[in-house]
Amino acid sequence: MRRYLVLSITLAIMGLLSVYADTIAYTDPAGQGNQAWGGNLALNFDVVSPITVTSLGVFNASGSGTITGTIQVVIFNTATNTEVTPVETFHGAYAPAGLGFDVFQAITPVVLGAGTYRVDAVGFSGVDLNGNINYSGTGPVLNSGGGKLLFTGASYDGSGSLDDPSTCGGCQPPPAQLSQFDAGTFEFSGGATTVPEPSSYLLSLAGLVGMTLVAILRRFFSAASRRSF
Repeated sequence: MRRYLVLSITLAIMGLLSVYADTIAYTDPAGQGNQAWGGNLALNFDVVSPITVTSLGVFNASGSGTITGTIQVVIFNTATNTEVTPVETFHGAYAPAGLGFDVFQAITPVVLGAGTYRVDAVGFSGVDLNGNINYSGTGPVLNSGGGKLLFTGASYDGSGSLDDPSTCGGCQPPPAQLSQFDAGTFEFSGGATTVPEPSSYLLSLAGLVGMTLVAILRRFFSAASRRSF
């Protein structure tokens, strides 16, 4: 009986974790670093139903977690040509995430309503390669979060500053173009609700586990004590 109870608790906790796990829109696999483009590289998408962006990330070709140069990333609203998230700057060491070839920084959660957007990154170089399917590789793995996103293409330019590029001359035609570049990415959750910090979930789950284990141990020792008399 106790085994089944512990198993049920474990499955419930795993379910809670899966509910609150953020989705990575563009996850970069190994073997993609093949270009040193210093200009803007963007991946375009539509938001079908509201999402909450919780972190911004960039491709890390080495998989070491280290960004040697300086790479910036932001999400633009392509209808208004305005930045809708903070600009995040990457330089130094970070924990690899996803498939091991992306690094992220958390941002104050930003809700994106239905509309057209692109995640744009700039600053790749010979020491921080980007990926481009024109030269080899498969590009990033796409995750729409169950249909919340619709991936629409890519764009780029040669400017060394973030500037919302709008054309993709020489890119692959869709659908391949949807994964044209290994560059910027982001994490998101569904809906337009406030997203508590991950630590809050962990603390809540830890408290639940602790209280449950205490209750189980009390019952166990109480039963053992009664059997000993």
